[in-house]
Amino acid sequence: MGGKHTEEALKIKQLEETIKLRDKEIKDIKHSLADRLQEIRDLNEGNDCGDPTQRKRKISEMCTDTIYELRIDEIDEFYKKEKAKIIELPSTRQSKK
Repeated sequence: MGGKHTEEALKIKQLEETIKLRDKEIKDIKHSLADRLQEIRDLNEGNDCGDPTQRKRKISEMCTDTIYELRIDEIDEFYKKEKAKIIELPSTRQSKK
């Protein structure tokens, strides 16, 4: 009898750990994006780049790099999930008829 409750408790603990890891990941992403946005804002407000075209190009590069980094993370996560779904089916040996 205790086995079923123990399994459920273990699953709950695993889910809680997964939630905790996801929350940390989300927090890290938010901090990373906030840092990047601050860099963009500082660049936009600063007078370091005399040429507005150069400043615009730099901001565009920063945004593009950030977008690619986020997309790569999404793709990696998608493939991890898809790989976990792959199940090898047993051979029926009936295909040679």
